[in-house]
Amino acid sequence: MKPYNVEIFTPAFKLVGCTNVQDIVYKEDYLSQDVNSITVFPVHGVRKQDYIRISRGGTEYAGIITEIAYGTDKSKLQQTISYKPFVEMLSTGYLFDVDRQRQGSFEEFIAGAVRELFIENPDTKQNVPGLRVEAVSVTYDWYLHITPADKGGHYNIVNLLDSVIIPALQKYGIQVRTRLDIQNREIVMEIGHLGDGVFVIEADLPNIIKKNIVIKQVSADVNKLVLYDPRSGYRDSIIYYLHSDLGYDTRDADRITPVVCTMKALQLEEGASFASAAQNEAANVFAGLSYSNLIELTMSSGDCLVHPEGMEFGQVVRIISDGISYLSILTGKEMGKEARLIFGTVRLDLTKILRRDGNGR
Repeated sequence: MKPYNVEIFTPAFKLVGCTNVQDIVYKEDYLSQDVNSITVFPVHGVRKQDYIRISRGGTEYAGIITEIAYGTDKSKLQQTISYKPFVEMLSTGYLFDVDRQRQGSFEEFIAGAVRELFIENPDTKQNVPGLRVEAVSVTYDWYLHITPADKGGHYNIVNLLDSVIIPALQKYGIQVRTRLDIQNREIVMEIGHLGDGVFVIEADLPNIIKKNIVIKQVSADVNKLVLYDPRSGYRDSIIYYLHSDLGYDTRDADRITPVVCTMKALQLEEGASFASAAQNEAANVFAGLSYSNLIELTMSSGDCLVHPEGMEFGQVVRIISDGISYLSILTGKEMGKEARLIFGTVRLDLTKILRRDGNGR
């Protein structure tokens, strides 16, 4: 099989050197920071913070080098290069203006935060050469429940990745996608939805080597939400119902029972729409339930039915197993001789416990 091409570039996009390797293992979890490593014959001049690109055919992985180590194997000097995805540069402190929530599109807010930190920063040494960020979809009425650090204030210092980027995927299906464009000397960062398409995987077919499905039971969670508008003297209300497919809306049909109801009076800002605020609150209560189950599927790399190499984080997938359909999103992957795709937002200790043995002990 054709080997992977390994190239190293400086942050100024100057080629440091290149080599190749026959096999790699690549892991990335959108919900938890991961560092990958690759062992090659030494590339002289490589340094921390250089960029690495690993490619074969249409498959490409890229990131920022974090560590360089040396060792020997059968009297041959080898170099182990550790690297992290470009999106993890966003794991940094950010002064969050809580009043910006529900103002404008969420994608443009994230793009603006990245520009502020890494493109237009007054500290020019913090700016990343060639970084280009673009919002490619529009999501309004977004809210993260980030409150001021001080009573009566307007700001809170948060981690941009943990408090904004990851919840954007979990609650609104918004992904930050990055790629290394050497030809144009750019790191391209696109922020937005993948699209409305749902990919279907039949988990019981022979191409699925192994499956692990851990279901989050929702029968004891809230499945009926009654929201009141205090401005009307509590006469106006909107009721949301959770349905058997874990979707939610105001239709009194196909509901999860027994009923577990909660009520809330919405405190609305001047000029705010009750209907819009109710929709936001319903999203805070119900959105993401359909994505919370942990599903892991293992197949051969290059599987011609699933095409795991080409699947992107945030892809909505309907997984059918034992006659039951689960709606989830891709949030993690491990690529090697086999491909393991991880769907859902249950992490990570549960996954590690389940791998100890078949009984979770």
